[in-house]
Amino acid sequence: MRRLITRLPPATTSAAEARDFVSAALRSWEVPDNVLCDVVLATSELVTNAIEHGGGDIRMELSLTAGQVLLRVGDDTDDAPVRQAPGLLSERSRGLTIVAALSEAWGHTPEGPGKWVWAQFALPTHTPAGGLATGPLSLRRESAGSLPLDG
Repeated sequence: MRRLITRLPPATTSAAEARDFVSAALRSWEVPDNVLCDVVLATSELVTNAIEHGGGDIRMELSLTAGQVLLRVGDDTDDAPVRQAPGLLSERSRGLTIVAALSEAWGHTPEGPGKWVWAQFALPTHTPAGGLATGPLSLRRESAGSLPLDG
């Protein structure tokens, strides 16, 4: 297992710093580009949510195990994240819908004062010559439009 942890201030520049941190880590771990891009986009959404709706410094943890990448973003508020239906022309309220569409699973875990919002991403498995991929990425991914909204 590989694991990295960092802290970020609740500042507008933190989403970009988080994307750079995650991108560099995943490249050094040789995570395939398609998974790397999904994790980086989810990082941006979760860190932005922590800046806008959380409290205190932002904690971020990235881990790699055989078969998956786990991204966790923590803040100091106990408020559970809620996916909202964005308006047709709205530029906001799509973050958790994007995370749900990109990840294999996502959720939140209360911890002390605060919580962690997490997302899991499957890594591709070996593809036999002339065959179809087997393993986590052979599962069907729902589109963002077909996912039920919370709340």
